[in-house]
Amino acid sequence: MPALATAFAVGPLAGCLPGLTDDPAGLAEVVRAARDAGATGVWCNVLYLKPGTREHFLDNLARDWPALLPRYERLYRGVAYPERDVTEPIKARVAALRERFEVADRRTRPLQPPPGPAQLGLAL
Repeated sequence: MPALATAFAVGPLAGCLPGLTDDPAGLAEVVRAARDAGATGVWCNVLYLKPGTREHFLDNLARDWPALLPRYERLYRGVAYPERDVTEPIKARVAALRERFEVADRRTRPLQPPPGPAQLGLAL
């Protein structure tokens, strides 16, 4: 899990797969590991399947998790992204875990963007 958590330390918990990677215990383990690896933020998104990718993904799903195929065919019928009633509970679960595990910028000296360039005066 440390390598996985390190990936999330620098980016989102993206591409959650309904029925595969969205179980509460698994998400909690990933968010906790990301925090332990130094993550300063965690968010998620649900799998996005555009035509071409969708067919390839569904072929592999049918081979490896055939019981989930009807669900995914329903979720992604004619759309690249599932409806909000599917995505929002997953996003809310990750947001709650972010709060629960206190994933935040815990550096003693948080990074600040460099100051912008100084505006030069107009000399005529």
